[in-house]
Amino acid sequence: MRATIRDVAEAAGVSAMAVSKVLHGKGTNVRVSDAKAELIRKVARELHYRPNQNARNFRNQRTNLIGVVFQHFEGLTDDNPYLPQMLNGVMAALFPAGYTMGICPSLILDGNAPAIADGRFDGILWARPDFSAASVDSFRYCGVPVVMLHAPTGSAEGIPTFCANNDLAMQRVVDHLHDLGHRKVAFVIDPVPLLTAEGVARRAAFERAAQIRNLDFEVLVVDQTEPDLTPYKSSNRPHTALIAYSDTQAGGLLKAAEALGIDVPGELSVVGFDSSTFCERTKPRLTSVFQPVEQMARDATNYLLTMVNDAESTWRESGAVTSLYDCHLDVRESTGPCPPSN
Repeated sequence: MRATIRDVAEAAGVSAMAVSKVLHGKGTNVRVSDAKAELIRKVARELHYRPNQNARNFRNQRTNLIGVVFQHFEGLTDDNPYLPQMLNGVMAALFPAGYTMGICPSLILDGNAPAIADGRFDGILWARPDFSAASVDSFRYCGVPVVMLHAPTGSAEGIPTFCANNDLAMQRVVDHLHDLGHRKVAFVIDPVPLLTAEGVARRAAFERAAQIRNLDFEVLVVDQTEPDLTPYKSSNRPHTALIAYSDTQAGGLLKAAEALGIDVPGELSVVGFDSSTFCERTKPRLTSVFQPVEQMARDATNYLLTMVNDAESTWRESGAVTSLYDCHLDVRESTGPCPPSN
């Protein structure tokens, strides 16, 4: 049977209030000598005493549960290391602080928005949000602290955001391709992430970077599971380089190119985004933008916990914090010089 405070108190020959004072810092008016305090800690260790978190949560009107909300959850079924990295970052912040995580896939899209305000969560981490007014309002007025991950500056007034610097990332990709001689490039994105704040920001960043370099550019909305690269079999290809929204999407492009006998990077260069371990398993190894996913998720979660533990709820009136993270380009084997015929 699990040891209680009363068990520790009885074994140590002290009051339950003295045990609570030593082990939990409760009871400022209770005096305990150093010798008694050491005895209490020794007895607690011997009895394998652990705090009853459920009882503490009940007293504090807390659930110690943080909701991690995904607008689009399909990625969990793919060969996609991004999500484990992100969730590792979240748990690295939550577990030491005594919190657990509840994953809520497609919460808004399924019409379950009221659930985020029913008291089950102490706070919400909103990952890869979309821009719809209904979604933003559901979170802004849910009554608990909310932090957005992978959302650019100004995505939702009053909600803190943690995001990769997409402008810097795309500038580095475009500069790399330009230096290799590429002048016709395309940004490839699946219809699902196209609707997210991150997808919109990354697309816009690509367009700005391509304009600065005076490239002939295009945005291609392509199902990442069935990319058709048939036009790239000819010598007069529409583009000589493709920049994918994610590593997973880039991996689909590499498989499609291989199936059609298109040489990467000899005939077509491909770039991904995330620079996950996935890039080391592709053929050829994938050139990709590195964003510090785990650090971003950990920092966003830690900031959320400061809001949750703000006794005065000053987060309701404070301005939104925006944290941008530097990205760099990991050049591997999927990019090369522009083919001579182009």
